[in-house]
Order: sequence, then structure tokens, then C-alpha cells
Amino acid sequence: MSLYFFNNVPAEYLDKFCAVRNAFSNLENLLVTAEILNTCHESWNKETKDFDLLISTGTHKRILVKKTDGFFTMNLPFQVIEYESNICFNYDAYALPVNAEFISRCRNVIATCGNGSFSYEAIAVELCDNFDRDIQQAINYCDAISSLLLVDHGYFRFDDDLKNARGKVHPRYHFDFFCNNSTNVKIGSNIRIGDTFFLDLFDVSKDRPYLT
Repeated sequence: MSLYFFNNVPAEYLDKFCAVRNAFSNLENLLVTAEILNTCHESWNKETKDFDLLISTGTHKRILVKKTDGFFTMNLPFQVIEYESNICFNYDAYALPVNAEFISRCRNVIATCGNGSFSYEAIAVELCDNFDRDIQQAINYCDAISSLLLVDHGYFRFDDDLKNARGKVHPRYHFDFFCNNSTNVKIGSNIRIGDTFFLDLFDVSKDRPYLT
């Protein structure tokens, strides 16, 4: 397992992370993560375990984002490539680098289908019309982006939600596990969870946490 810590990430990027309501918002968060890797090279923290954004590889490939009121984490569908003093994502299954072009194409798809009406044909046509007008290239990107939208994104979060706390109905400290895009399970916690909880959770050699 390798851990990549990104600290002091500029607010202009962190503010782009959005609440996950569907596969499109989860994809947007993946794109924001890729943008940070591609542009915020000075934020790669190799000295300490302080982070705003954490990339975990190995058995548990996860992205972890620290918020002022907790954390959220999601599956990492890309491979991490180290080069020189930087890292980037590559989508090996489709032999595509997750670069500015890939990000732009994905956002075009989100704009096309973000209302929830997913259409493979509409995506392919939009990509062909708005980019290279090469239908085969558009189909390859369409396949790649469609797979990102259709795969389970494994999103869950931990919230310290004092404002909406209401006894055991809505505990101040709680996990939200999303079973699908419209159903979640809320589990209360007696304490505020910190960084080490997730670092241990991602490490398969560590003891598993127990609910008490």
C-alpha cells in the first residue's frame, strides 16, 4: 500500500468538491482530485502525514478528503503513476491518461447527462461534435466515461454535524454509508473520528475497528 498526502491545497480546488447525490457528482469529485494531482504539485507532502487530500493505493484504492466537519471517501478507479517529482492518474482499462483533455471530456458528459437522463448515444455524439470529430475516438472516451458512471463508487462520509444534531435520530457524530444513489445508512459514533481511523482502515494489516 502507498499513501500520497496532499496538504495546503489551494481553496479554489477544495471548494470544488461537492456533496455526492448521484454518479455525476461523484465523477465531478474524481475530476477535482485529478486536477489537484495535475496542478498542485507543491502540495504533495512527502514529509508528514498532514493532508487535505489523501490517495491510497493497494488493496483498498481510495480517495480521502478532509473537511472542516469531517471526511468523505470514495473508490479510486484509476492507477497512480509516479514520474519525476509528481504523480498523476491513468485509466489503464482504456489506456487513457487522466489529463486536462480527459477532465474536459468528462465535464462535457456531466453537462450533457447531468439531469439524470443517461444516454450512450448522446454522450458519443456530444464528444464527437465538441472535440475531435473522430467518432471512434469519441466512442473510446464514451466507453471509459460510461464505465466511471456505472461502477459502484463506494462513497461514504463521516460528519460532525452539530447544527442538525437530534439525539439518536441524527447523532452529531455519524457515518453515512451510501448503498446506492438514493439510499444511505446512518450510524452514530460516540466520538469524533480523526485521521488515524482512516489510515488504519485503509491498511489491511491493521486491526479492524469495532462498533461499540
